[in-house]
Amino acid sequence: MRVLSKMPYELSSISQEARLDKNENPYDPPPGMTEELRMALSSIKLNRYPDQEATALRRALSDHSGFPADWITVGNGGDELISYLMTAFIPPGGCLMTLSPSFSGYKHQSRALGVRTSEVPLEYRGGSIFLDREKLIDRLAASSPDLVIIDRPNNPTGLSLPLDLLKEIASLTRGILAVDEAYVEFGGGSFFDVPGELPGNVFVLRTFSKAWGLAGLRVGWGVCRPAVREKIERIRAPFNVGVFPQEAARIALGYSEWMRARVGRISYTRDRFVEEVNRLPGWKAFPSSANFVLLHSLNPKELILKTFRHRGVHARFPAMGPLSEMSGAWVRVGIGLEEEMGRVLEALKDLSAGA
Repeated sequence: MRVLSKMPYELSSISQEARLDKNENPYDPPPGMTEELRMALSSIKLNRYPDQEATALRRALSDHSGFPADWITVGNGGDELISYLMTAFIPPGGCLMTLSPSFSGYKHQSRALGVRTSEVPLEYRGGSIFLDREKLIDRLAASSPDLVIIDRPNNPTGLSLPLDLLKEIASLTRGILAVDEAYVEFGGGSFFDVPGELPGNVFVLRTFSKAWGLAGLRVGWGVCRPAVREKIERIRAPFNVGVFPQEAARIALGYSEWMRARVGRISYTRDRFVEEVNRLPGWKAFPSSANFVLLHSLNPKELILKTFRHRGVHARFPAMGPLSEMSGAWVRVGIGLEEEMGRVLEALKDLSAGA
């Protein structure tokens, strides 16, 4: 089977600028964590394979989440776990259901694996982006998917679907519901806030890349009941998470207060940024429950890109599915440091002045 040659993200590689195209956490780890990581690296035996079961990390994640360790699986980033979900639960000729737009990695993985997809469109009306509940339920019944993946909050819109809707999807689907909570720490509440209520056909995906600011480690993890995890474990690659990423993620869990403080600061910066953008003529910033904000402008994409480059700003122009039919351009801006967001606002003001 031919894997697509086109890269799914199309990221820039210029350094020392406002790099807001990958939704990274702009803050370095605290000094205490950095010192623990240094000490861990000095004591790790790099000539030995890592613990295949990631036992210590899964125990730490169990203490952190309240779920038993045998409900938890870890992966080389959330992308690997998404691939495992598609492989484990979608048979040949089966169906994946997602939202449109949603995280581009779903489409990339499904194309690479030859998976048929059914997309439920997000809609725009009255200045808001929303999901039509009835259309989703109808599409669920019509396509009868083997796997449903809902990113909550949604990437790129920042929309966080109601938890009761996700529970309804779980009760109606014959397959597995995977709830991608990569950005959940930034708002919206978690689908597994009450451990005992996790349905038997639900897999909840988390990552250390966003709120924890450890994107370079590539550590994702997920929670599901043992019967679901067993099917994932059958196809999981051995030694899929390296010895240092396992230990570093375990150490990071000891800095939850630091993480929550940084999340609070990023969320505050995000909300202020939305307010500032919506004061500018010709720009619309949508409310977000993530660490990024979706913008819309009637300016053409080429002009926005040129202006951003002039200001040293790197943002993403996401695929918007049916919303791309609207005139103008969609821009997703990650939330960085205050000075970086100020640079974005200057670029937006330049475009407003020239409108």
